[in-house]
Amino acid sequence: MARVIDKNKVWYLEVAPRSFYDEEALERAIIQNLEIIFPQFKAFPFKKSLQDFRRLRYNKPDLAMVKSDYSEWYIIEVELGKHSLEHVLDQIETFYYCDYREEHARYMQRRHPVLDLSRLKKMVDEKEPELMVIVNEPKPDWIEDLRDLRCKVCVFQIYHDFAGNALYRLNGEHPYIYTHFCHCKYQKEGMPFTVEVLEKKFLDSYDIHEGDKIKIEFRGLTLQWEREDAGDRIFLQCHHTDPPLDPLADRYRLNYNEGLNIFSFTKD
Repeated sequence: MARVIDKNKVWYLEVAPRSFYDEEALERAIIQNLEIIFPQFKAFPFKKSLQDFRRLRYNKPDLAMVKSDYSEWYIIEVELGKHSLEHVLDQIETFYYCDYREEHARYMQRRHPVLDLSRLKKMVDEKEPELMVIVNEPKPDWIEDLRDLRCKVCVFQIYHDFAGNALYRLNGEHPYIYTHFCHCKYQKEGMPFTVEVLEKKFLDSYDIHEGDKIKIEFRGLTLQWEREDAGDRIFLQCHHTDPPLDPLADRYRLNYNEGLNIFSFTKD
């Protein structure tokens, strides 16, 4: 059985995926944590019947998420890994071939009243929902068929320690998880005074693109770094006469302080 250890040296064992909990219990665990996992989204149960206009069949999804700026929204199906691919495809095909209208925007606003109805209407009218299956175990044989329906496969696993405390593991395909830091690796060969940014969307999330310059603090000294892209790899290079970081270390975190609007490096 898989197990993990946290920073306090507490061991967690994976909950037996096919016998300990049912689909409803999995769904409860997911909805309680979705807005923590994806802080830029509003998440809520979505149990409205959707019609597949091609087959004239109905299915109900489980959850939905709307991004805070209304630029993206998700219809989500929660599944146990023991279910067949055919069962999952039947559900997702309905959501894929549904004609989303104002009634769906009104339903979402009722389920999460903080959402703005006029912006929901505009979003539903202009944007097809992203589709995502959240499953409790890896299902590599589902990925290709679901991708044809524009559907992500996200793995959500539950672990417990010996006191019954829960730990959750997210893997697979899902929206980008925005954080206030990312991991970097100091390049000691090739380009001088350069770090590789290992989370590819981190700088994009702060509107920093190739060729842009930002100021980053390290040990009280603030220097200018420039973003340089090479294929699918992203780098920050400092044009300075002295080493901007500790040349003996190669693992760093690039942090962003939202309150002070400051970037900084710390050793990882």
